[in-house]
Amino acid sequence: MRRGLISWSREEVPQAILEARVARLQQAMREARLDAVLAYTSFAQPAPVQWLTHFVPYWSEALAVVLPHGAPTLLAALTPRVHPWIREVSHLGEVVSAPRLGEKTGEFLREQGLGDSSGGKARIGVIGLDGLPWSVGEPLVKAFGEDSLVDASALYAQLRQTADRAELDLAKRATAIGEAALLAIPAGATRAAEVLAAIEASARRAGAEEVLLRIAPDFTRNATLSRMEGDAPLGERYAVELSVAYKGSWVRVNRCVASGGEPLSWQTSSRWLTDAAASLSVARAAPRFADVPGGGALNAWTLETSVGVYPLSVVAAHDRPPVAALSAGGLAVLSVELALPDGPWRGSVPLAVAADGRESISLAS
Repeated sequence: MRRGLISWSREEVPQAILEARVARLQQAMREARLDAVLAYTSFAQPAPVQWLTHFVPYWSEALAVVLPHGAPTLLAALTPRVHPWIREVSHLGEVVSAPRLGEKTGEFLREQGLGDSSGGKARIGVIGLDGLPWSVGEPLVKAFGEDSLVDASALYAQLRQTADRAELDLAKRATAIGEAALLAIPAGATRAAEVLAAIEASARRAGAEEVLLRIAPDFTRNATLSRMEGDAPLGERYAVELSVAYKGSWVRVNRCVASGGEPLSWQTSSRWLTDAAASLSVARAAPRFADVPGGGALNAWTLETSVGVYPLSVVAAHDRPPVAALSAGGLAVLSVELALPDGPWRGSVPLAVAADGRESISLAS
């Protein structure tokens, strides 16, 4: 369950922006001859519904139905008592109570004339079809037939990749929240709990609705980042990774801390990473990495963006070829792990991808 405040600032995300996103999807639906597009949402899979309607669930599950015309309808397994809140924080045409989500969605689509008695075969696009829970998918398969459900993930990813002004501004704000939270780590901290508590407090006060933290308490002995279930003493060097969401926009930032002050090698590595991030473009999904400073080695790297049901998905990495093309203006996060002569180092850069021939733009301050 989420713990942060979820609200809708119409100054940050104007209603017209949401309507324009839906209109672009509806145009693509008509071109693909889809009668409807379904987008499932839950705590783990919020991205498409948030992007289209601004709705992010605290808990439970829901499904947005987009028809060729009109505003999306949300079928929610949440109780009707929270419907006023849903309408307050999202832009929807209707909110329908659906404790049996799959069955109710099938009934709703039938009411809209899909797969009616005239014998017409419905074509229903599903964003993230492979990840749709079977409890939701099975009633739809029974109602319309398995071949009626079409994977609309690629169609959605193409629309989502180029960030509009609102999305870019939210990502910048999320990055600023993350950077400030990492700087809030108390000097002289000796326990992991002190560090994690200070980071979360800072991010929550700044308006983050989700904060996920991983830490390597003794970076020299073990550079593996882990979710803490308890507490641990801090070594002379430690590292923290913060994933933070602001108004549904997710970024990932890192900070390495040394008790004796930041080594020069870390400062050089940070500039090296910024240069690598700038080399990304529409034509180059893999960064152009220069030699690692000081004769170190690049252990691992990942490039993440939002192309599916998750807020961030790996689209390229050191151990695999790119799985999705980048678009000019798309948002991404480049993360690296280096082995430097004086020990390990981690870093991340949230960025906006540039058009071919130009440099990508870091969202960090």
